[in-house]
Amino acid sequence: MNKEKFNRSIDNIDIPIEKLVAREEAAMFQGKRKRKVKQSAVRSLLIACGLCITLLGFGFVSTGMAETLSNLPIVGDALEEFVYSKDGSLHDYKTIIGKSVENNGTEVTLNEVILDDGQLLISSTFHTDLTDEDLDYNWHSEVDIYIDGKLSSDGGGGHVHGITNSAVNYFWTAFLQDIKLGVDQEIKIVFSHLKRNDLNKEIKGKWSFEFTASSEKLMENRETIQVNNHFSLEGGQQINVKELIITPVSTKLNYTMKNITEDISFKLEDQNGIEIQEFSAEPMGASNYNRFVALESDVTKLKVIPYIDFHDAERKEQILYDDIFEIDVK
Repeated sequence: MNKEKFNRSIDNIDIPIEKLVAREEAAMFQGKRKRKVKQSAVRSLLIACGLCITLLGFGFVSTGMAETLSNLPIVGDALEEFVYSKDGSLHDYKTIIGKSVENNGTEVTLNEVILDDGQLLISSTFHTDLTDEDLDYNWHSEVDIYIDGKLSSDGGGGHVHGITNSAVNYFWTAFLQDIKLGVDQEIKIVFSHLKRNDLNKEIKGKWSFEFTASSEKLMENRETIQVNNHFSLEGGQQINVKELIITPVSTKLNYTMKNITEDISFKLEDQNGIEIQEFSAEPMGASNYNRFVALESDVTKLKVIPYIDFHDAERKEQILYDDIFEIDVK
């Protein structure tokens, strides 16, 4: 059957969505590569199965089927799970891929991506043949990102959802270098191998995907608030909180440091004292950031709380109470 006939035939299929999805148990957080990514809460995730995966394997869908697939949780809403956003809230900022690639007997589906400020969020599914013993372990893949033909990822981190004998749903945040927001980007994602976290089992292969994505709609809702708040530590370390960048996907606090002796990070609380969930961070450098989840619409003010992170079980952190300040966001 050629592509045109295939598209006409599947447009006429009445697909009961409830028969295409199944609830799977959430799995554990997958660690970092170069920069730290905060541990995510264990949550459940709906994944598409059976017929959906078969259709995605063809590499193309018709207009009608694409609309149906975009409403399936694995294609339409998976990244909301990753960044703690409400179901469907990021629909306008996603690029839905829905393409599968097979290598060395293993198929990988790239579900969807989002270009955010300094990061690329990725939802993917590894279709595997795992034993029950494998389900007790975490899994991870190396991920390289190319923007307009240039290797642009500088590490990242993520976690897995819904590990079953036949699938590993893999989420990854790739930290991007010098990304141009608001314009079309030619992106290539390469997954290399899938490894059990004890390194005693590895599914070998390389799975490559190429597509075009844009953050134009996200840029229309991006706001930068200049802060320029300075403080210093007794040992002479200088910290300058430069700016707060707010997007529909995340809230990013950028800061610089000089004469570094301590790992300084920040917490955020809204005007009601509710802590904003941290998502990732780049610490201990000249240019740093803490990234948090997107702000709810009722947040008008943020309390910025600096602290020293000792990375020590006995001394987890020291809040710098004298250097706490507030930022009006509305």
